[in-house]
Amino acid sequence: MPSRRIEQTLAPQSLADRITVALRETIVSGEYALGEQLPAGKDLAQNYGVSITVIREALSRLKADGLVDSRQGKGVFVAKDTIDRPFRLTKSNEKARAILEVLELRMGVEVQAASLAAERRRPGDLKKMERCLKAMEPSRKSFDEALSADIEFHRAVAAATQNPLIIGFVEFLQPHLYDAIASARATSAKKADTAAAAYEEHLEIYNAIAAGDKRRARIAVRSVLEGTLRRMQNSLQAQGRKESGKANPAAEKPSLR
Repeated sequence: MPSRRIEQTLAPQSLADRITVALRETIVSGEYALGEQLPAGKDLAQNYGVSITVIREALSRLKADGLVDSRQGKGVFVAKDTIDRPFRLTKSNEKARAILEVLELRMGVEVQAASLAAERRRPGDLKKMERCLKAMEPSRKSFDEALSADIEFHRAVAAATQNPLIIGFVEFLQPHLYDAIASARATSAKKADTAAAAYEEHLEIYNAIAAGDKRRARIAVRSVLEGTLRRMQNSLQAQGRKESGKANPAAEKPSLR
């Protein structure tokens, strides 16, 4: 097995995160078969170039995820039963990239959720969305209150599907939604017209669902998410240009010729 030495310039917690991800990938990819024993901790530590303490922490996390089982006196084995494993998102380490990944995931889930909501919504579901919209009106609430209302609105749409799996998955995504929506709102909050446009976009989602128009609801949600995704991508590109300029100060100086 080739060496997978990990740089130890990271903080211990970050290093444990990296090793956990690396080990998870080897298991999920099938490099170790179901029920197969993993190499001893000291061998894994040597292979990855980290301490045995880091390996133990990573294995502990994988055990909590249901990916491995430990057997007293025998070692650690890949779990045979994969049905009841808890679901977790393994995102990119770079925050901005991770937010983009969550937005792409939301695109698939929430577009379908809006369609089902338009078909199955109940009066109580619409009232929840109305309360959220009221709290999202431009200049009406603080940034944090508007952000919470935005997240709660998407949760209300999921609830309107009457599908417990969709509801549960959107609730699972709540912490990740917070990062994505907060970043988008932080960018748009500087412009009143953009904040107003965001409100109108969510109002369109509500109107489509209230009208029972599945196609219109799908389009409305996709428009909101594509706008957020586009703003995030533009922000990443701007950040990249800024960092590139810092790395090459001469590029920022105007030509004297």
